[in-house]
Amino acid sequence: MESLLRIVHVMEVSALAFGALAAWGVSRDWPQPLAFGIVFVLLIAAMPLLSRPWGWIVSLVLQVALAALTFVEIIWSIVALVFVILWIWTFVKARGIERQRRAAGLDPRGAPGT
Repeated sequence: MESLLRIVHVMEVSALAFGALAAWGVSRDWPQPLAFGIVFVLLIAAMPLLSRPWGWIVSLVLQVALAALTFVEIIWSIVALVFVILWIWTFVKARGIERQRRAAGLDPRGAPGT
C-alpha cells in the first residue's frame, strides 16, 4: 500500500506545483499559491508516514485538504476529483493485494524475499 499511495502523492505534488503556478498567473494574489504550497509541503512531509500502519489515515486527511483547495480555485475541483478517485481506487486495490498475500501466507507488506 505504501508504494502505491506514494505514487499517488508524487502525482498530486506535481499537479499542485502546476496548480500553484496557474493560480498565481490568474490572480496575482498570494493566498491562492500559498494554499497550494501548504498542501504541497504537507504531502511531501507525509510520505515517510505512509510506511506506518496508520499512514493511510494521514494520506486520507491530505486528500480532504487537496479537495478543499476547490474553495481557493474553483477549476481545481476537477483535478481534485480525479486525484481523490485515484486515491480511493489505489487504496482499495492495495488492500486487496495485502489480503491476497495474507491468504497465501506471505508478508502482506510485500517484504523482499518472502
